[in-house]
Amino acid sequence: MLRLRVIVCASVFLVVCGLFVRAQDNAALKAIVKKAIEAHGGEKNLAKYTAADTKFKGTMEIQGNKFDITGQTLLQKPDKVKNIMKLDIAGNLIDVVTVFDGKKLWVSTAGQTKEIDDEKIIKAAREELQSEGAGNLTEILKAPYELNAIGEVKVKGKDAIGIRVSKKGQKDISIFFDKKTHLVIKTEMVTLDANTMQEVTQEKFILDYRDKNGHKIPQRVEIVKDGKTFMDIEITESTPLEKLDDSHFAKP
Repeated sequence: MLRLRVIVCASVFLVVCGLFVRAQDNAALKAIVKKAIEAHGGEKNLAKYTAADTKFKGTMEIQGNKFDITGQTLLQKPDKVKNIMKLDIAGNLIDVVTVFDGKKLWVSTAGQTKEIDDEKIIKAAREELQSEGAGNLTEILKAPYELNAIGEVKVKGKDAIGIRVSKKGQKDISIFFDKKTHLVIKTEMVTLDANTMQEVTQEKFILDYRDKNGHKIPQRVEIVKDGKTFMDIEITESTPLEKLDDSHFAKP
């Protein structure tokens, strides 16, 4: 009987210690996120701006071919986006407009609009936007988000700390913070490649920032899919906004 009591007490002790360690880990992870919130402009600033109007230029690689691109992205968290892009294909400028209003997805190429009704693509678009929406950082400190440590890693030669962010019903996203500046320098998640209809690991590297009204704005972004560069863009202009009108996300 004494042995049984010892085993039971030891088991309870291990469980309690396990909970205590996890609580400590969770507090440490939240402390990292709070530092990042301050580095990016502060909680009040990040909570205020739920939308953005961003202009960019750079290159895109599709099936081994590289194209020069310019464009504009209108984003309304958590799940609305409009992307207007010009691709330079052998000197010919092709307009491509993609709109997702949270439920429907349209792609317009050279003035011809098509609604995408493939549920896998729509689901992937929604999941990616919702997961990336965690990038405002303030939300991930609250339930039902869960934080798990990835540990210390190198990101483009910089010392970084990784945290995996989970929420039931959406894809996990890993966020990596520069240990020196506390800024987000990389995100990573599994998403669907619409060209191959296969899941890929997508890494987004934020290579530089600039200040705008006390807000840290990405200045150069590189997107890599399964280890291959997909986009390398310079953010030429970006304006944080409190809200965008739904009319921006109408059928193109």
